[in-house]
Amino acid sequence: MSWWEKSKRWRRPALSVLLVLGGVCAALVTVVARRGGDWELARLGAISSLVFAGLIVLFVVPPLARSARAEAARLDLPFQLTSGGLVFLCIYATVAFAAWNTGNNLLFLVFSVLTSSLFVAWSAGRASLRDLVVSARFPDHIFAGEPAPIIVSVHNLKRVLPSFSVVVESRSRADAPGGGRVFRWKLPRQRKRVLAYFMYVPHGARVEQRVEQTFAERGHVLVTGFEISTRFPFGVFRLRRRLRARDVEIVVYPKLEAASDELHLLPIDAGQMPSRRSGAGTDLHSLREYQPQDDMRHIDWKATARQKRLVVREFTADDERRVHVVLDTFVEGREAAGGGDDGTGAGAEAELAARFERGVTHAASLAAHFIDESAELRLTLGEEAGQYGAGREHLYECLRRLALIAPRRESAAAPRRAEFWERISPSSPTSGYVILLTTAAPGTIPAFLWRKSHVIHP
Repeated sequence: MSWWEKSKRWRRPALSVLLVLGGVCAALVTVVARRGGDWELARLGAISSLVFAGLIVLFVVPPLARSARAEAARLDLPFQLTSGGLVFLCIYATVAFAAWNTGNNLLFLVFSVLTSSLFVAWSAGRASLRDLVVSARFPDHIFAGEPAPIIVSVHNLKRVLPSFSVVVESRSRADAPGGGRVFRWKLPRQRKRVLAYFMYVPHGARVEQRVEQTFAERGHVLVTGFEISTRFPFGVFRLRRRLRARDVEIVVYPKLEAASDELHLLPIDAGQMPSRRSGAGTDLHSLREYQPQDDMRHIDWKATARQKRLVVREFTADDERRVHVVLDTFVEGREAAGGGDDGTGAGAEAELAARFERGVTHAASLAAHFIDESAELRLTLGEEAGQYGAGREHLYECLRRLALIAPRRESAAAPRRAEFWERISPSSPTSGYVILLTTAAPGTIPAFLWRKSHVIHP
């Protein structure tokens, strides 16, 4: 990284300080020259002061204004001045100054009307937000990048007054997946999300609205409360009221994509093995006690006579398929790879982060694909090994783990990485077919694992 790029952080503050000091020095020179009777020097000092003042307006004031606006947004005040309100206040100040300067009764009358309008706008807005109860129902399963239906309801507890033009926002805190900071995840902070807009809520009534919200990224979202706001009646102020709520934890699953062409490269019998679970086959699997939903034709009458209770025969399924999807969470960051602090370090780290996220999405899509094909699936995420299972509940459990996973830095030659390669290698035909998703270079994957599994590089 060059010296010019490293100086970006302090270049603008230093320029601002120099401009302010130059303006002050020019003003002092003007004052001293005027008192000493040197009018030529005083004229040059005044011109220099005007030049420095213009430069300050161009280079110093805009950043300060942006910083002040950002600080005001962080304060989260219960009211906000709108653009129309700013125009209204300018007119209000102009009329007030003209009335005070001229003493005209008509101007004082207009000033009184404007003051009354401000009072009415504030009082009506506060009354519209008072005694409102907000609730929201989120779906059980939310996928990143897909619209999620949310039911938002507002209950107006006021006995006489209705509420108008109410905007409902959720206040949430989004944590980094897995709590990791390998790729400089942003620290948890409060976020606002507009949920619904209610034009009219009658007194003593409850109004519901079904809306769709899209969560862009996977991860964990904690909804800590709601915020209601209104610009009623004149749009001068945007009054806000914060409502506390029971914390609701939302897990956003990774986005599911259609099966890629890489699945066609798998062997036709990948993961298939002699079945050991019950199904609709012909080979006897086991005997068990009769259940109300069992077929009467499967009752074993000899075993029933011996045990004096109804016993049914279970048969094996005709075939069984086991797939072991492995997501390699070890990545070679700058510390692990021995990279320096150069201009390409941040870009390489961002590329690794993007590849890891593609791997998470690919693993989730593979899990959904094989579950839909009625295969037994096992998902291993780095050092976190999973169990074989089937069905939608097992799929949702795998997606939840994928939603919260975070990468870890580890060198390709580290002992933990070698133990990981050994652990995921299939040791027997019943261990399932391994599909490995990794950011490791092809030459660093051991040969015994490369021959026995299908490797995908996101």
